[in-house]
Amino acid sequence: MADDNNNSPRILVVDDSRVMRKAMTKVLGTAYHVIEADHGEDAWTYLTNDPEIQVVFTDLSMPYLDGFGLLERMRSADDPHLRELPAIIITGKEDDDQTKQLALDKGASDFITKPFDSVQLQARAKAHVNFKQTTHKLTETTDKLEQQTAVDQVTGLGGQTYFCRAADECLAYFKRHGGQFTLLRMDIDNFNSLFISNGKALMDQILQKISATLTPLVRKEDMLARVGLAKFAMLLRDTSTEDASLLAERMRSEINALSFNSGEQQLHITVSIGLLEPHLTEQSDIKTLVAETETYLNKAMEAGGNQVVAHSQRKDSGAAHLDIEQALKLIEEGKQDLLKPHLGSLMQQLLPLLNYISQQSSEDMAQAIEALKEKLEA
Repeated sequence: MADDNNNSPRILVVDDSRVMRKAMTKVLGTAYHVIEADHGEDAWTYLTNDPEIQVVFTDLSMPYLDGFGLLERMRSADDPHLRELPAIIITGKEDDDQTKQLALDKGASDFITKPFDSVQLQARAKAHVNFKQTTHKLTETTDKLEQQTAVDQVTGLGGQTYFCRAADECLAYFKRHGGQFTLLRMDIDNFNSLFISNGKALMDQILQKISATLTPLVRKEDMLARVGLAKFAMLLRDTSTEDASLLAERMRSEINALSFNSGEQQLHITVSIGLLEPHLTEQSDIKTLVAETETYLNKAMEAGGNQVVAHSQRKDSGAAHLDIEQALKLIEEGKQDLLKPHLGSLMQQLLPLLNYISQQSSEDMAQAIEALKEKLEA
């Protein structure tokens, strides 16, 4: 059942309690076109036949198909609109944290607890309707941006077309002459939410500041481009996965240290980075290699973001040489975790120095150093 507010954003309310449905319709009906369903199967019929529905409010305990089942159908649907549709769960005092966690795991977007007041209900509806509308606009903007030619107007970097064309030329060179390179894909974490909360002007400032941060870190022979709304790509020539990881970690750290004014608060952002050092064949193409790189970017994002995930397809890939001075600098910067792949090499570099110190030291000191050497050589 629906009210007569046909030109307004459409909201689906699913609850087996007629009293609850009518109460919600009364509150929301002045601003939205409210559709009522008394169980999950009824709701599913509406959802699959009405692509204009922008938000779903659903109870959990219902006959035929409960709220959990409805969530599962939505999040596993072939239609991307249903997979991404905001679903707000109506909970009661009897629903514990475990129940809410299960709903989150199945794809719930938000919760509202009974009894709720009209202001709270209207606020949730408005927030999620706005989110859905803005996400749609962002998707359209992304599609347009990814079709842009040479130069990105916001950052001054090369765009998607520039990157693909230049990277194709590099790929052809490496196929003919050999050599190594690493592809890098970087995304700003939670960009859509940041855009909705802070607006386009601040997001453009963020993109410009990131561009200004990355540009000095990239050599002239490398390529840096903005290839999507919050997406950057790089091709790093003559660079192994290990060396690229050190560079990517520095980029991540410097971007994380940036600060932006957002009203009365300071906003900090994070990025996720995926790296791939590919094994080239005659069939290799840049589009496929970038897509493979993005699988490691996705792993970084799925792990919580603000991190680097790297992979090498080279059969001879191994830990890049890291000297003692570089290792000490990483320790000073608090980046000890980056030393793990290099511990064996660093130990071997230390042994000649320890031998010399042992020869020049007192007997007690020499014994202590010999004991340390035995541990290093074990």
